[in-house]
Amino acid sequence: MASQLAKFTSRALTSSPRQRIVLAASSAQQNDSFSMLKSYFSTTERPPKHAMLSSDRKVKAPPMVYIAGEEMTHYACELFTKQWFEPYFDLSAWERYDLSCKARDESNDQGLHDAVDAGKRIGAIFKEPTITPSAEQKKEMGLTRSLGSPNGAMRRGWNGITISRDTIHIDGIELGYKKPVFFERHAVGGEYGAGWDKVGKGTLLTTYLPQDGSAPFIVDKRDLTDDHNVVVVYHNPYDNVETLAHLFFKRCFDQGITPYIVTKKTVFKWQE
Repeated sequence: MASQLAKFTSRALTSSPRQRIVLAASSAQQNDSFSMLKSYFSTTERPPKHAMLSSDRKVKAPPMVYIAGEEMTHYACELFTKQWFEPYFDLSAWERYDLSCKARDESNDQGLHDAVDAGKRIGAIFKEPTITPSAEQKKEMGLTRSLGSPNGAMRRGWNGITISRDTIHIDGIELGYKKPVFFERHAVGGEYGAGWDKVGKGTLLTTYLPQDGSAPFIVDKRDLTDDHNVVVVYHNPYDNVETLAHLFFKRCFDQGITPYIVTKKTVFKWQE
């Protein structure tokens, strides 16, 4: 499989623009940037001789927020952008934001806030993988502060509903299964937005203060008897669960996939 992947990648990177980039013949499709991008990435279409993209006349790419990360995927995306996009597409409508750890540290996370605001405004985002640095990575990178998860901030800012992770199938490469496998996970709440602190012995109260001004009440009370404890508090929003369920089941039914729901109701009684 490794050799097949290597050959596939080599062909993709070394083939000529005539082999790599395909445009549909009709004028309607020629004016549709997303159709062009779809053809551009196709591994099954074969380019008609009369419909090739020329670097003499670049295609205007639609507005998009491009979020740069780091490590190997950042390097690969840089290659794709410079070799496959920039020579043939006008990317001036893209807004770029650097969310590498160094950039986030230097901007006091202003870059993350700007990227979230831009995503709300434009509604089309491409994001490279980013790092949420551990204490050891913070020291290795020379960061001045701890950095939270950028993904959590983005999902909260964009009212994220689900995280979709699907298997990738490439012609000619056999996997241990024929059908695609889809994964959906609730994208907001939970530990991504948790508050926490280190505490000693004492009593811990989690108190709810209703927005309507009605009487507050204690959600949880517990006595801490150990000398050293870590307290973590988080919530799971329910308002978008119905939308998540519709999306989850529709994707499964459209692809003929049997849906499974994984939970831990024996521990998390609220999930019942």
